Amino acid sequence: MRQVFLCVISVAFCISVAKAFRGSFATETRRTTEVRREFDPRIFYKTNCEECHGLTAERRFNPDNPEAQMIDAILNGATVEDTKDMPAFSQKGIDEQKARALIAYMKSIRE
Repeated sequence: MRQVFLCVISVAFCISVAKAFRGSFATETRRTTEVRREFDPRIFYKTNCEECHGLTAERRFNPDNPEAQMIDAILNGATVEDTKDMPAFSQKGIDEQKARALIAYMKSIRE
């Protein structure tokens, strides 16, 4: 009877240790997935900007404009004559740092 009791205790201990390791692994997997969700200006540009600005940012983008002006247009939108207005991307999770990355990407594909 004592051996059965010790065996049951050992199995319960092994199961709890396995669950602890599995939980730790799941947490690490979530962290890795979160890292992959970092802002990718290339993907954002393709899905949100390419339609109006073109494949190589050749339309309605002047890389010589002041960066602050471009950031403001990205975050708060802009009124454009003869075409649809640029939407405000701050409402879609874009902040100043992401706007700067997007501008740098647009300048790089323009070259």
